[in-house]
Parts: sequence; structure tokens; C-alpha cells
Amino acid sequence: MKSTAEQLFSPDPRAGAEFFLNDPQKLDNPFPDLQYFRENHPVFFYPPLQQWFIFKYADVAALFSDSRLSANRMIGFVDAAPEEVRQELRTIAPYLEQWVLMKDAEEHTRIRDFLHLGFNAAIAHGLKDQIQHSADQLLDRVEAQGFIDVSSEYGFLMTAYVLSDFLGVRSQDRDQVVQWSVDFVDFFNILPITAETTRRMVASANGLIGYTQELIADRRRAPQDDFLSTLIKAETETGNFTDDEIIANAMLILLAGHLAVRNLIGNAVYLLLTHPAQWSQLQSKPDLLTNVIQEVLRYEPPVTLIPRIALQDFELHGNLIHQGQIVQLNIASANRDPDHFTDPDQFEINRCSGKPLSFGHGPHTCLGAVLAKQEANIALATLFRRLPNLRLDPSQPIGWYRNAGNRGPEILPCLF
Repeated sequence: MKSTAEQLFSPDPRAGAEFFLNDPQKLDNPFPDLQYFRENHPVFFYPPLQQWFIFKYADVAALFSDSRLSANRMIGFVDAAPEEVRQELRTIAPYLEQWVLMKDAEEHTRIRDFLHLGFNAAIAHGLKDQIQHSADQLLDRVEAQGFIDVSSEYGFLMTAYVLSDFLGVRSQDRDQVVQWSVDFVDFFNILPITAETTRRMVASANGLIGYTQELIADRRRAPQDDFLSTLIKAETETGNFTDDEIIANAMLILLAGHLAVRNLIGNAVYLLLTHPAQWSQLQSKPDLLTNVIQEVLRYEPPVTLIPRIALQDFELHGNLIHQGQIVQLNIASANRDPDHFTDPDQFEINRCSGKPLSFGHGPHTCLGAVLAKQEANIALATLFRRLPNLRLDPSQPIGWYRNAGNRGPEILPCLF
């Protein structure tokens, strides 16, 4: 069994030197590095972060459900933050620890079951008209101008509007809530964690906590037909939930469902417009769109890493992972594992086999997966129907939002 120290001094000179996090420019295309590590170091300890990275599909899928790993990685995030901001981070950590994705076993089941009362597949399907209205409203704004930034003017705003309306956010407050969500995503997905991203996230967390407390008070005075009112009613009737848990998980739904779906929509448009044969197939067979979304999720997952914390020392393929260490499950690598997918580096919208891990796996499969796919389906179907001559604008650069944990265009200029 290799100890951590032995892993640091691997006899293979490429190990570490080729690691995609060593060079920020590699985040544009980390896949050659991911292939190398998947084939040569499928369980790899990265010294600068003191974290483990897991690259093969079978290992990633198994570890999502492994009881030796905990989803509650907030302590790991606090310890990984610069010492100068750790105390600030500890002030809001109790809220973040209430997130359903930070819970294990019975606590995870209790919170997930409660959230299902207001956020389940049936409710997600009931949002179709609302999603369609938001998509049409945004396209109405640009239809006469002949160009559109598909990410910032469409995917970004549509997902923000849908989730804000679902949660009961006042329309005049949407922009502020959206900015709070961006600061959260940066904190959790830019590695290493910096003092700047920590301070922005803490400030945004306090703003979002205070805002959600106001919304809950409003709903208690005047219940409405929205997510918060449903949970408040259930809390009153069952006594099985607290205001802090409602606040924390309302925050989570907004944060987890916003930029990830924008990334999914933007990645889909970019990949189709840069793969003319696939784009032509979809135009002639619009019912392929569900397949397209599944393949985009596999080929360019909007979220690329999911961390876990080791609850005990354990061995994985001859490597000793110690209690308390962060274990990063690399979805982007797993989704291109040739042991699970045929020709994994090919973007193929007719692919029928293999399940990508883009929404996680096992008990922690993403609570909002149904809504995310539905939003993407309606957004893309509406975009392609209304703007059939959509194409990339060759005169404008694409701006990518790519860090250790996210992949997607934040600026995607197109003509039509």
C-alpha cells in the first residue's frame, strides 16, 4: 500500500507535472491530462491542495455511495481556506452544513424527504409553462436585433428567473440574488480557495440568509403558492424541520440550479454549432433533443468535480486515504472513461448506452436533475425553433467560465 508520502514522490516524472490544475490554461482542455491520470494514476494525491483525485468511472460511481466518505465537507472547506479568513467562514458554516448535499445517512434522508414536499418531479413538470414564458420573454427582447449572447442574455437569465420565481424572490430583487449565487459558485469551485472568494461568499451568504429570513416572515403572514410557503406549512404541521434548514436549502436550490443549468445550455449550443453534422441531424429530427442534452452532460459536464471527506482511513487501489482528507470525484474524467463509453472523446448525439455521472450517483443524485433537464430542453427547443439560423458570431470572442469545478461559456455571441 502506498502512503501519502510515497504518492508525493511518484517515480513517474509526469505525475503532478502534467496535472491540469498546475496550469490554468489547461482548464480550457483538461481532457488529455484526465486521460493520462485515468490510465496511469486513477487515484492521485495532489500535494499543493493536499487532496485526492479519483478519475475512473467505476471508482467515482462507487465512491458516491461509499459510507467511508462523508458529504459534509464544510470542515474541509474551512481548513482549506486561507487562515486569515477562516473565522469569517466559520460564522456562516452552520448554515451551509444544513444543506441536504452536506448530510449523510438518516439526516440526509430526512431533509431530502422534506424538500421533496415542495421540490419533486411532479412540481418540476408543473413549471413547464413558467419556463416557456421566461424563454419566450427573453427571446422577444432580442428577436429584432439579429444577434444574441446565448449565455448572458438567455441561459443565465432564464434559469435565474425560473428559480427566483419558484422560490418566491421578488422580481425587483432578482439581479441581487443572482450575484449572491455567483459568489457562492466561485468559492466552491475555484481551487485553491482564496481570501477574496471567501470574503465575497461570506458577504453574499449573509445577504442571502437575511433576505430569505424576510421572505419566510412574509410567507407566514401571507402564504402563497410557492416553494417556501409549502415548506413553512409542512414545518408547522410536522415540527420536523427548522427555519434555518429551510433557509439553508432554499439557498442551495438557487445556487446549485443556476450556473450549472446555464453551463448546460451554453455547452449544448456551442457543441452543436461547432459540430455541423450533429447540428444538421438535430434540425432534421428535433425529437433527438433529449439525447443531445444527455450527450452534452456527458461530454462537457457543467459541474466537473464533487468533493467528499474521508470518515476513516481506507485503502483504494493500493493508496492509503486518511481520515479527514478531501477526495475529489472527477465527473469530467469518469464521463470519458472508455471502460464505460465507446469512443468517449467523440461528441455523438445518437449515443444510447452509458449513464453519465453529471448529476451524481446513488442517494446523493441531484435533487434538481429533472428540473435542470426540463429547463434545458425547453430553453434549447425554443431557441432553435425561433432562431433556426443561429450561428456563432466569428467577430466576437467566446468567454469561458472554466475553473476546477465548472465548465461552460459565460459569453457566447451568436448571430441569427
